[in-house]
Amino acid sequence: MSVSWTQIHPKPKRLDAGFSLLEMLMVVFIMGLAVAVVAPNFPLLFDRLAFANQRDSFLKEINTLPYDSFSTSQDLVLSESVLGSNLPIADELLINGQVDTNSPDFQIPYRSSNLKPAELTVPDGWTIRIPQPIFYRASGFCTGGDIKVSVGDLEYDYELVSPYCQINP
Repeated sequence: MSVSWTQIHPKPKRLDAGFSLLEMLMVVFIMGLAVAVVAPNFPLLFDRLAFANQRDSFLKEINTLPYDSFSTSQDLVLSESVLGSNLPIADELLINGQVDTNSPDFQIPYRSSNLKPAELTVPDGWTIRIPQPIFYRASGFCTGGDIKVSVGDLEYDYELVSPYCQINP
């Protein structure tokens, strides 16, 4: 007795092919639940990414200050008064683009005739505190110091260690 292929594997009936309406509705319902749980977190995710990008850009700017002083053969100083008007300024330390060396709050560890303020972009809403000015020599070395960054409720303390003053994120 010989059995043919079509007898062992019969052709599916037209009613058995595809998905039922109930199965499709269940898939749509489950996907809707997943979107309802995940969707409210998207704005928070984008805010975190934006903050991380701002922080990385800020740290990169600080890390490039020694190279900036070296490449321009210019002594630089980083202090609160250099950073802009949106920061707390204890005293007006810059007079005509140069640091006032007669100020009692400003200690210069070395004398320089071409000391210029360092350019550093501070994002909106950030508060930067620099207890002691940080000096970058034209050779690329710096005196070191501390930078305290406040963003809302978050506070970050960065220590710049002489001679290279690099922050490792």
